[in-house]
This record gives sequence, structure tokens and C-alpha cells, in this order.
Amino acid sequence: MSNKSTVVKNMLIRSALIMAIALTLLATSTLLPVTHSLAQDQSLTNRTSGGLIDLIILDVNASVPEDRNIYTVIGKVLNNDTVPFNGVRVSVTLYDNEGQSLVERSAYTSPSGIQPRMNASFNINIFGTSINDGMDTISNFTLRVTGDRQAQLFQ
Repeated sequence: MSNKSTVVKNMLIRSALIMAIALTLLATSTLLPVTHSLAQDQSLTNRTSGGLIDLIILDVNASVPEDRNIYTVIGKVLNNDTVPFNGVRVSVTLYDNEGQSLVERSAYTSPSGIQPRMNASFNINIFGTSINDGMDTISNFTLRVTGDRQAQLFQ
């Protein structure tokens, strides 16, 4: 085998190895918003200048407790930034089968300020009396998170 073909073969092996490592890192380190139940969606518009999502909604669960006329959405918000956020608020909009908005409610996280790489929980209760035609009309919901990004004073 010539030196040239050995070099090409080694380059191909290294390229394949680098690609495998990159895919593994990508698969294990990418933070995606995790939402469960009812095909809800989270818009990914809250991005830093580097393209990262500042606040990420995680571990969402929506339910109607047995024998109660309350629709409850719970979850967590992760601060994926390098500076704290204050006044973090999660909004939920409920939709019917035709995509029409039924009601919107929001609540602050607990605590409402979130340090970098930390998370805070949220709990939004929507009473059935505020939903025209009752709880059975809910087919989907969207979540949105907002907060006040604090200035970084020192580097």
C-alpha cells in the first residue's frame, strides 16, 4: 500500500471517528424543551445572541384532577443563560380542536428569580368555569416563558 493511500485511509478513519464523537456529543448535550401530554408546543423565540435558548420549559404535565373542574399545568423552567432572570412568568393558552383559543392564564415560577443553570417550578390552575363549553373542549395548549434578564456586572 502506498503512503498516499495510507494517509487517505487514516484521514477517512479519523473523519468517521470525529463525526461519531460529534453526533454523540450533540445527542447528549442538546437541551430541548420537553413537553408532555396533548401535543402542546413551545415556541423557541427566546434566544441569546449566541443562539442558545435563555429560558427552557421542562417536565410539563397537564391534567384534570379527578372530580375537580380545574385544568392544571405544572412544570419547570431552566435558566440556560450565564446571568440570573427575575420575574420569570409562564403563560399557557388552551385551544379547542379547531385551533381556536379558549383561555390564557399565567403564573410566576417559584421562586420567580432563577439563577444560571438552575430551575424553578410553576403551577397554573385554570378553572373550568372560565372555559366556554367546559373542559371537554380542550385539545391542545401552548406555553410561553418570559423573564427579566439581569445585566452581567463583572466578567
